[in-house]
Amino acid sequence: MLGKVAMETFPPRAVLVWRLLVGFCAIGLLAWRRHGRKVLPPLSDLPALFGLSLLGITLNQLMFLEGLSRSTAVNAGLLMCLIPVVTCAVVVIAGQERLTRRRAVGIACAVSGVAWLFVQRGASVGQETFAGDLLMTFNGISYALYLVLAKPLLKRLPQVVVLAWVFFFGLLTAPWFALDVDWIPSAAGPQHWWALVGVLVFPTVLAYVGNIIVLARTTASNTAAYVLLQPVIAGGLGIAVLGERPEPALLLTALGVGVGLWLVTMPARRRAARVS
Repeated sequence: MLGKVAMETFPPRAVLVWRLLVGFCAIGLLAWRRHGRKVLPPLSDLPALFGLSLLGITLNQLMFLEGLSRSTAVNAGLLMCLIPVVTCAVVVIAGQERLTRRRAVGIACAVSGVAWLFVQRGASVGQETFAGDLLMTFNGISYALYLVLAKPLLKRLPQVVVLAWVFFFGLLTAPWFALDVDWIPSAAGPQHWWALVGVLVFPTVLAYVGNIIVLARTTASNTAAYVLLQPVIAGGLGIAVLGERPEPALLLTALGVGVGLWLVTMPARRRAARVS
């Protein structure tokens, strides 16, 4: 929603530059204050950090923002359901995790809850949104790969240090794709600047920091499943802040996501020790 308002005047690639600039300054400062000289990783880890930056920042955000500008916010929310599904498939194929019946049911439950909400709001697939929907599909795949590949690196480096370098490399690469757009459009009004600020604070700094902290403490598939909380949180803020009426579809979505996350994150029961 905020992204659609901001991109009424800001080109998608200009939004990306702003996200990288503000994200790197905020997260880089946090990493420096918390870890000091440890913010400099071993040279051997720099290629992996650069690869994560391409998947999690440059390609991910370019495809999402360009896709959102060519599609609808409702379709974007619906396609977000791809992230936990793709992540789960990748970690199982890579041998990082084992797909249990409980986890599969939990992911299906959460995805169904979110899909129901956005179908009720009028998700549509057609020629007008096809290009945008395709870009956002690849965006979801890119972010899923980012979550999976970041997991081993987080065992060696602090979370915010990894994220700071991901944003740093993104800041070195992504602006080259935005040299032909206006980063400060003259047509932007206060509502567009405030929408951009919201994009910078919530889905940029807070979301990336939150995801990397969760990823360091749990599995990639669990982290991806928490992405599905976003429409529930957005709906709750709309009710609390904007005075919107709670729609039945949102309540069903909250129930589906809540049950799904409980099934996905609930520790497996240990088998009772055999009595010899």
